[in-house]
Amino acid sequence: MTLYFAQLFAIVLIVYLRLKRSVGFQPLKPVRMMFRIVIFSGIFLFLLTMSALHPLSYLYDLIGIILGLMLTAYALKNVSIENRDGVIYFRTHLWVELLVLCLFLYRFLSRIIEINVQQGDLINGGSAAYGAFFAQDPATMIGFFVLAVYYVGFSFFVLKKGKIEDNRSV
Repeated sequence: MTLYFAQLFAIVLIVYLRLKRSVGFQPLKPVRMMFRIVIFSGIFLFLLTMSALHPLSYLYDLIGIILGLMLTAYALKNVSIENRDGVIYFRTHLWVELLVLCLFLYRFLSRIIEINVQQGDLINGGSAAYGAFFAQDPATMIGFFVLAVYYVGFSFFVLKKGKIEDNRSV
């Protein structure tokens, strides 16, 4: 029971921190954005190469990439960048921020459920096929590629616009 409350507390804390970082104006932190670009690009490329094991998953990858490009295009049309006392702040449309947050929460919560079910399967002598099912889960792959394309594209754009805005203030 204590493990359940610890997990619940961790989930609430992560959701709170993620919500705080996702909604509203955020200070531009180039190092964090570059780190995000590198991490998401690396995982993106790794998953694309791993899709060769299951060629049908390229379809899910493509769907996620297209949806990610659409989300990025909409976010870039609605981005606001401000210079407040020498600090660059940015934000996009509230619905984009909430959609990205919901995609993150979906994946996070499904992973928590997967871990709990796997622990129960291990105790009850469960099957190894369960883990393989989630590796091929179309919704997870689509969701990840949407987030990866969005974060990489949006971060590049914000970094570029932030430099332009920063040069204007000098």
